[in-house]
Amino acid sequence: MPKVSVIIPTYNNAQFLPETLDCVLNQTIKEVEVLVIDDGSTDDTKDVMAQYTEQYPDQVKYIVQKNQGPAAARNNGIKRATGDYVAFVDSDDLWEKDKLEVQLAFLEKNPDYSFAYSDVYAMDEEGRIGKNMMSLKHPVSGDIFYPLLKENFVSIPTSIVSKKCFKKVDGFCEDPQIISTEDHHFWLKLAHYFKGGFIDKPLAKYRIRSGSLSSQGIRQRERELLVIDKIAQEFPERYSGGKKYFHDAKANLYFEMGFISYRNNEFALARTYFKKSLNENIFFFRSWKLLLVLTFFPASYIKRRNEGVLKDETGLLET
Repeated sequence: MPKVSVIIPTYNNAQFLPETLDCVLNQTIKEVEVLVIDDGSTDDTKDVMAQYTEQYPDQVKYIVQKNQGPAAARNNGIKRATGDYVAFVDSDDLWEKDKLEVQLAFLEKNPDYSFAYSDVYAMDEEGRIGKNMMSLKHPVSGDIFYPLLKENFVSIPTSIVSKKCFKKVDGFCEDPQIISTEDHHFWLKLAHYFKGGFIDKPLAKYRIRSGSLSSQGIRQRERELLVIDKIAQEFPERYSGGKKYFHDAKANLYFEMGFISYRNNEFALARTYFKKSLNENIFFFRSWKLLLVLTFFPASYIKRRNEGVLKDETGLLET
């Protein structure tokens, strides 16, 4: 069985870290190297890790760095990884116990794929399991570059990558302008060079936290727009061969920013974003639809309508 290096970046997550470590160490395959990269934590992370490095001295490595963000932490782990494959999981997310076994078998059966990812359960801060997150997306296998451009359907805790890929793909971008979207940038770089495979089964649990970077609506999408532009510059051949995909991706992001503004009763801002969406794709129906609503319905009516809408419209955390 190939050896897997598991990289766990952590920052002030001592309360969740033991459960994450236990689910990695209790995998059904045992050839697992665990690298915990402490990104300058100020909580009890050091004490937690002392217990694990003492109990698993040959398996768990604890590396402390000054606070530089998750991209730098993952890159630090990649440099130190000795496995044939590298898997990523953040220090508040969880795995099913056969996650690695299922993925290694899948990659062995599909030698054209250099990385794999799967469906994932949404999970709240108390550990209650919600719905399958890929039910809202359109994951595919093979050359996934253009579909991945429109939506990031590769979730960090579900990923596993052949170590050989890192000779070609230079890790995660550490530019602070795209913090919390650096994973999307990385998957796009990976998908430019290599094929990836989707496993239609939840193999991980992604914790949705109210204070996490991933919960910041419009700012998150602003960073995603930067990722799209960055990828266009880095891979001009992909841009010239698929301009429609790049424009559609930006049209969708501007629509989502407009929709968030619309739900927050910020109607002037919503109009601005919907118009930007249509500048990218004049046929983007959803932007036209809400622009027409804003044009023909009074603001008081829309506000009353918005009051009855749940903030979490995805329903992912509903059980």
